[in-house]
Amino acid sequence: MSLDKRGFQILMMLVNHPAISGAQLEKELNLSRKQISYSLQKINYYLNENGFEEIKRLKTGKFVISKDIIANYKVSENTYNEKEYVFEENERLKFIIMILLAHKEELSIQHFTNILKISKNTVINDMKKLQMNILDSYDLKLLYDRSKGYYIVGKEYEKRNLIIYLVRSILKSLNGKSMLVSVLEINEDVLNGFKSDVEKVESLLKVQYTDERIREIPYILYFLYLRIKAGKHLDVLPEDYQHIVGTKEYGIILKVFEKYRIENAMDKIFIVTQFQISSINYADGYDTSFELELFEAASKVLYNFENLVCITFKDRKSLLDALIQHLRPAMYRIRYHYHIEGKILNMILPQHSYLFELTRHAMQPFEEMIKSPFPEEELAYITILFGGWMTKEGTLEMVEKKRRAIVVCTNGVSISNFLFLKLQKAFPELEFICTLSSRQFYEFEQEFDAVFTTVLLDTDKSQFLVKPIMNENDVVTLRKKVFNELLNRSAYEVNSSSIIQVIEKYVDIKDYQGLKNSLKNYLGEENYSQNVVSNEKVSNDVGLVDLLTEDMIRVENTIEDWRVAIQLAAKPLLMQGAIEESYIEQMIRTIESDKPIWTIADGLILAHAGIDEGVNHLGMSLLKLDEAVIMNEYMEASIIVVIATPNKDVHLKALYALIEITEDDEILAQLKNAATKEELLGIISKERI
Repeated sequence: MSLDKRGFQILMMLVNHPAISGAQLEKELNLSRKQISYSLQKINYYLNENGFEEIKRLKTGKFVISKDIIANYKVSENTYNEKEYVFEENERLKFIIMILLAHKEELSIQHFTNILKISKNTVINDMKKLQMNILDSYDLKLLYDRSKGYYIVGKEYEKRNLIIYLVRSILKSLNGKSMLVSVLEINEDVLNGFKSDVEKVESLLKVQYTDERIREIPYILYFLYLRIKAGKHLDVLPEDYQHIVGTKEYGIILKVFEKYRIENAMDKIFIVTQFQISSINYADGYDTSFELELFEAASKVLYNFENLVCITFKDRKSLLDALIQHLRPAMYRIRYHYHIEGKILNMILPQHSYLFELTRHAMQPFEEMIKSPFPEEELAYITILFGGWMTKEGTLEMVEKKRRAIVVCTNGVSISNFLFLKLQKAFPELEFICTLSSRQFYEFEQEFDAVFTTVLLDTDKSQFLVKPIMNENDVVTLRKKVFNELLNRSAYEVNSSSIIQVIEKYVDIKDYQGLKNSLKNYLGEENYSQNVVSNEKVSNDVGLVDLLTEDMIRVENTIEDWRVAIQLAAKPLLMQGAIEESYIEQMIRTIESDKPIWTIADGLILAHAGIDEGVNHLGMSLLKLDEAVIMNEYMEASIIVVIATPNKDVHLKALYALIEITEDDEILAQLKNAATKEELLGIISKERI
């Protein structure tokens, strides 16, 4: 047998990081414990077939991996193995397009079957999906001609934008680099030349690109250069691109790339813009009219924000510098029609919608400068910056000597600053020194005791893996871990309640709540108490039996198409008026692109969209299938539960009840074997909360 993508990722993570715990593995790959266990069974079956010992998981959460497995599979960088790796549909579509745009020769079905190791029928089916799933968004068309084979027609500008999108997307996968090199037969000498060029540009411009951009630019330049060498030139660019000609950066970057003998003026401009849209840390500002204009606009933005929230920042100069650091590359991203991913909005808006709107109003001076609206995705990062600074200036530092910690984040200036300030607030017991990129970390020479990092690092210091943006539960879990492993004590050994009990014995407390709030803030309890939502304490009394009534349950025999299954599962909610048609469309769309399926139990999944994507009121529906349907070539499901919730809390009691019931293997089997609505209702009535 061969390993699927998830199994391959887990195996690579284990052999390259054998000390990783189960919890860390779950966080790194965004998988549940059950998903890890299920994949581990498949991995062990695969290892047995190939003559290796099984990987064992200890009660402590650690893994026992034989030296033979590590020696055979460990790689210096996750490597694509064309004999073992099985492409998912989304990956196949991306690589088919990259092959079409990168190869000069005539391409037939046979080319794709040989390169991707897939069947002729799979290639034909994928070709049919390319147009609607990807090409339509770029106004491109896939055509076939007997003399030309398969080829893509459309504007060269759109083809290059598509290449950039695909390269960035592929590189984000676990073994994306090696897949690009192997599948597209990249000349690594040429690629390394572009890497050196990027480093030279950094040095000459006195900037430092983010780790993510350093990974991306050489590959982007490689494929753009292939197009130029093949005579595929740009004949038109949006007018805003012309503003870069004549700038200091334009001249410096072209000087580095003159050895490639790029003659077309449009091609030159497009190459330069790949550097200008990158998030960078500027070592020294340039004394130009542009810098002065940017400084004035940023100053007005900050002044507007202070007036709107009725505060004056103490460390105003540092905040203004940080704001300019983000606005500079943001301006180029907007000007050259490049966009950062919108997922950040889903993280910011639920908790900080009011701050987001205030930030939007404050941005008017910058919008006037660039003569364009400020995109919401960019606005989210400015919101993070302002919110993080407000949090920082409300923090009281403890007097005692603290352990020293650093933060390593590969997600750019704004996210790095926000994470740094978030950790400062969460851990007043520690002294946070600075935030670094992963490259800077290995050059860092100061003493420190621990590192909080978004990526695994090669270090003997205590390191704690964190998400770039953490919610309250993430922080509570992280505090427990840090206190146990670094500070050798339980979190909140001294707490506000215990201190007040001592004080009450000796004085009459006049303002009990005021004292308690002050103590909480001093001890760091204010935002990170351990009173997380439990089965007994939820914000609403609506239970599972209240939501999954007879009208909300369907039983079907077989459904071939998972999209139809989602539609049928959600239909009772639509008929009830709990959701709009757009909610169903969004569920399908997000499953196709991101696969955000929550597996509650083996064969039972929870499907949902966002709280602001067509929800009218709380509701839950269930579809039971006699034969499981394959969800987007990702997992099998015989029970699909659709949930619609207008906020983050109102559905929790019902959800916990469903989880509690399905954790019992016997009851789960009864659900899967139920043949009627009545049987399902009888099992669901076992709700215990």
